[in-house]
Formats: sequence, C-alpha cells, structure tokens
Amino acid sequence: MTRTMRVALVLSLLASGAFACSPGPSETRGATAPVTAPVPAVTASPGPSSSSSPSPSRAAPVVTLDEARRQALMILGADDAARVQGVQSYALAQTRDGQRDITRAEFQSTGSRPPRYTWGEPTLLVPRLDRYPYWFAALTERRDADGKSRTAVLVFMKQYEVSLWQLSFASLLYPGTKPPAVSLDEEGYATPLATRDDTIAISPHLMAPLHATIAEEGPKGFAAGLIAAGPQTTGYFAEVEKIQPEFKRRGFLYDSLFAATAFPIYALRTADGGALILYSLTRTTLRQAKTKAAEGLVPVPQNVRWDVGSPVVPYMLRVVETQQYVSQVSRKGAAEPAKIIGFDGVPTAITNR
Repeated sequence: MTRTMRVALVLSLLASGAFACSPGPSETRGATAPVTAPVPAVTASPGPSSSSSPSPSRAAPVVTLDEARRQALMILGADDAARVQGVQSYALAQTRDGQRDITRAEFQSTGSRPPRYTWGEPTLLVPRLDRYPYWFAALTERRDADGKSRTAVLVFMKQYEVSLWQLSFASLLYPGTKPPAVSLDEEGYATPLATRDDTIAISPHLMAPLHATIAEEGPKGFAAGLIAAGPQTTGYFAEVEKIQPEFKRRGFLYDSLFAATAFPIYALRTADGGALILYSLTRTTLRQAKTKAAEGLVPVPQNVRWDVGSPVVPYMLRVVETQQYVSQVSRKGAAEPAKIIGFDGVPTAITNR
C-alpha cells in the first residue's frame, strides 16, 4: 500500500463518518469526539541542561514529535478503515512483525469482521535515532465496542527510507497499572537503549528468553529471582501444572513451550535509570492423544475452533500464540526484579496433523 492509498483510505472513511480516532486539540471541533480516558502522563527526567533551548551540539531529531503524531493517527485511521470494510490486505499493509500475525488472526477468526477500537490522543515517546530503522512508541487509551477502556502501548517503525511507517507492536497495560516515567530530554525526546545495553539489570535482548524460562520453569527455576511472579510468568507454569494431571488421566499429553522471537525489541531509558522494554514471545501449546486410536479425539478450545471447524480433532492439536509484552526493568545493581506490566496475545497458527 502506497502513502497515497493510505491517505485515500482514511479520507474515504472520514467522509463516511466512521473514523474512530479522537481528534486532537488542533483538529476541527465541529464533530463530537468519542470520550476517552486520559493516558497517564510521561514524566521527563532532568536533562543535561536546565535551559529550555536545544543544545547547540545536538542534531535535530530526524523523526519529530509532530511527524510521529501524524503517522500514528494516519496508521490507526487506515487500520480502522480496513476493519470497517473487512479488507484484510489493507489492514496487513499497515502492520509488520508480530502485529501483522495478530491482525491476520483477528480477521480470519471473525470472518473479516474484526473488532474496532476508538483511540485517544497519543502520548508520544520518540527516541533520537540517527539511522534506520526509525521507530517511536505511543501510549493511548483504547476503547472497544463495549466501552471498555485500556491503556495501549504501540510501536511504529519505518525500516528503510523507501518504507512506509507501520504498526509493529501493540500491547495493553494491566488494568490499573501506570507506565514508568520515561526519561525525556529538554526537547521532549526519549533515549533509546541498544538491544545489548548493559546498564540495566536485564539487557533488552535477554528479557524475552528469561521470560520464557520462568514461564516454563516457574518459581523454582533459573529466572525466578530475575523476573517477578505474575499471571504471564509463574502463572503460566502453575496453569500447565494444573492442567497436565487431568489430561493425563484422560489419556492425553499436554504441554506449553515458550520462546523468544525474531521480531524487534524496543527499549527506552526510564527516569530512574532502568528501562521500558517491549518484546514478543510465542507460546506453543500441544494437546495430543497417547495413541492414534479412533477414540483418541483431542478437545479443541473454543478460541481456535474458527480455524479447525470442529470441537475435537484426531490425535493432535498444536496452537501457537503470538504474545506481546511490556516490561519494566530496574537499573543495574538494583535488587528489584523486572516486572511484566502489559500483555496482549492471540492464537495465530493452529495445526492438527
């Protein structure tokens, strides 16, 4: 999809009155904006200078706050247009990485009638980057069709000069959780961290594999002291431990394996010297009969029957879920373990043979 097609798609939806992003302060106020809850403010840490003017030695940001806001609203608008019209190919053109897999599943699992959302005014976290790929994060309130509101954490990326901006990552903060204060300079720009940065308790590139480890090994495993207990860490271990005996009694095998992905890892310095790290995992859950006998029918969970088309399948069912996480990591030397503060995920691949 070219930029012209994206703009045309958004304009067509604006003309029909179906656009689902709230107008910002500088936009026309003639129409009534959807009610959105405010996003918790992002706090700036003290910059290297108390002056409000830019440092003379600092290069101007390649991606400005204004450009980031325009791109975020345009992509969310184009995504909503594709959802209204049920056009999966247009929606996929707005996305990349794990978010593309999730968007595809949202269309395919609903007969091309995916959920729509109303988005609040984004709070932007734009890092100073001097080379491609460029990216920035945004926090915004996401309201669903039932009126339920959650704080979403989004990342948009432009990989090459000729590339379009696309939505690479989307997750949801746990209800009631506030995001950590991100360190901002005197111009309001964030500080990115390299994937192998070693100034924080857990380097960004290690967060996903350590998370996978605690999800499989639980509170007595290697990563237990590094990542705090929670529903998507030790909770997964407890869930599998609870399910396995019942499946065994019924003649089935059950297991879940977690793994880091090849999708990008995003990290920003927080005001306390730690980091906000955004990354993906896959969870592969296997349900299998111990024999291939005719009576070895494996039950199919309700949330993946859209793909299988049956409440049971013979012998084996493998479900891969794409998961997107928001984590808060302390500065190096701090005693506090890393915390998972946001999660979203859906089944994206199902096989039964």
